[in-house]
Amino acid sequence: MAVVQGRLASANEESDAPSAALKTGATPRVFYTRPGQYEIIVMDAADARLVLVLGHAVWGALTQPLGLPADGFNTPVSVRLIPAAQWSAPTDFTVTVETPGRVTVRVRWEGGGNSNLVRRALVHGLLMRQAASWYGATSSITVPLWLEHACAGLSRAKERPAIMDMYRQDSLRLASVPSLASVLQWGRGAEESRERELAALWLLLQLQDESIAGTQWQRWIRGVLGGANALDTLPRIYTGLWTSTADMDLWWQTGFAHQVKKRMLPVMTASESRAWLADRSRWLGVRQGQELVVPLGELHRICREPWVQRELGERSQQIRVTLPAIHPFYANAMVSLGRLYEVAQKGKESAAKAALAQFEHDSIDARELDDTVGAILDTAPR
Repeated sequence: MAVVQGRLASANEESDAPSAALKTGATPRVFYTRPGQYEIIVMDAADARLVLVLGHAVWGALTQPLGLPADGFNTPVSVRLIPAAQWSAPTDFTVTVETPGRVTVRVRWEGGGNSNLVRRALVHGLLMRQAASWYGATSSITVPLWLEHACAGLSRAKERPAIMDMYRQDSLRLASVPSLASVLQWGRGAEESRERELAALWLLLQLQDESIAGTQWQRWIRGVLGGANALDTLPRIYTGLWTSTADMDLWWQTGFAHQVKKRMLPVMTASESRAWLADRSRWLGVRQGQELVVPLGELHRICREPWVQRELGERSQQIRVTLPAIHPFYANAMVSLGRLYEVAQKGKESAAKAALAQFEHDSIDARELDDTVGAILDTAPR
């Protein structure tokens, strides 16, 4: 794997900057995802299309788990596609880091038929770039194989929700669950088994679920990318979660089963979506010792109260995460609710009223469509 960093511009922007490393008589072409993210260097502009799409998907999926900077890095991950005929490295991609943290990814390129390989290369480069931003270009920074697979799998699932269902189905068919130690100590050069790939993804998700406000996960993953022993540091960061190795093993077996069985459908049913939306649009507060329902139309007036600000932020994040899985009947209402919470946080009355009216309109449309289709199905001959 190889990662290179340089100046990054706007999405799909093309640069005339020369690249001596790629010169073979023709002028290389340089494309970008967004500032500070990925720089794609190719000889044929058509080759950049797949990598740009994958770059957007990888960055979007890993922004929260890795705590990526909102404005990108000061230098992007530079990705260079090398024609297979010119490739001489023993691996299919290489990643290198140079002072003060420039990361370069080189990928053996066969014309777009190896998207999974390119995705892993992009993931590895991004992980190395984040490590370099924390520690600089030191020899201690590293990307564990399990983490590379976990992040690549998460990226695929975020891009196409049905992939997560496939992962769960594959996991249910496993004869046994790989041990926690075998996943965290999975070294490069060892067999890259499907069992460990799946286990790595569930481990990443379970540790995020166990993390208090995300702080433990961020501390632990930062240490792992800095060269810390993942297995040894886990109980020290996640303090109180286990009291013995046996407890840790039981936690892992239980966590694996929990993640696999979370949801077997990539999209919620209409009734699940309706209930979820109703729950996330219901507000309860306490005034003068009395519990009462807070109308959505009042949120912008009380948005300065700490609990309201906190809850608005949490619910907005829940909407962003859940939107890809919501039933199509309720998708518009979900977007409208997210918009309402967004403007309510700013305390703007006119915008909040307009957003509330749109949410109520979309909610009525969604329920009517749901009820109509349900009635048709109930009366249809079986």
